[in-house]
Amino acid sequence: MKKLGFFILALALHACNKPAPIELQLENPDELLEVSTIAQGDSNLALASIDSSAILPADQERFAGMLQVARVTFDNGLRVVDTVFTRVMFENRLRPVRAFGRVIGYHGFNLGLVRITGPLGTNVLFPIPHRLGGRRDSVAGLEYVRPLAANEYQPRTLYTWTASPDSIGPISASIESPDNIVVQSPRGGILRRDRDLVLSWRGEGNLFFVISSYEPLARKSKPIFKVRVRQNRGRAVLSRKILQLLPPERIYVFTFVLENRKESETVQRYPWGVLVQATSMYNSYVELR
Repeated sequence: MKKLGFFILALALHACNKPAPIELQLENPDELLEVSTIAQGDSNLALASIDSSAILPADQERFAGMLQVARVTFDNGLRVVDTVFTRVMFENRLRPVRAFGRVIGYHGFNLGLVRITGPLGTNVLFPIPHRLGGRRDSVAGLEYVRPLAANEYQPRTLYTWTASPDSIGPISASIESPDNIVVQSPRGGILRRDRDLVLSWRGEGNLFFVISSYEPLARKSKPIFKVRVRQNRGRAVLSRKILQLLPPERIYVFTFVLENRKESETVQRYPWGVLVQATSMYNSYVELR
């Protein structure tokens, strides 16, 4: 029965563009991990990469409004880079953007003056062209971003966004940042497909990680597995059977995410779902052999 479960999962990965989530049953299951495939959703939509957004494709389709604050670490084995940013984007789902007759995204609302208040005071976010999925050739309306200094992002700290756009009415949302995550294994580098992978990290809270294939030249990732950590003990073992189910690409990214999130309707005249999220992410870029 367990071997049949693995066969079904492998078949779903190769034969279906929108696989339903499937929980894997391992021969020697690690009770701390729950592994599922990631449905790709509408492949026409230009979606942001998980390694920079920590938002799964289903959430990007479900929530038209997003308020994010994030601390992100990129580790390629040679260099470790940290960045902190905040982003606010409210799409107008009544104004689709089309290319070759297909909807690839939606216009972003003009929100006027957008502010975020954190431990060191209040900052104004910068309006920039809303680039669909980060693509330079697809611009539709506006979104709002601001890089933050390292000391402007602190764990277990309250962040509040405010704006008063005429189009949809006042916006006010708050969330507390999670603990900072530091991954000790896997770090960026080379991994073996035929060996169980010992995972270790520091950081308490609601933890999951995503395994994505990665195209270095295009700098794009495609999520394949989501792994939820049932109990955050700072250590777990990922079976080699998971690694062997991955497609034959060589470069992958493990995106570890500690998150706090609210799914709320915080805007009176905004009819679509709004996601408020604070995350600490650690990306390990690896070569699988």
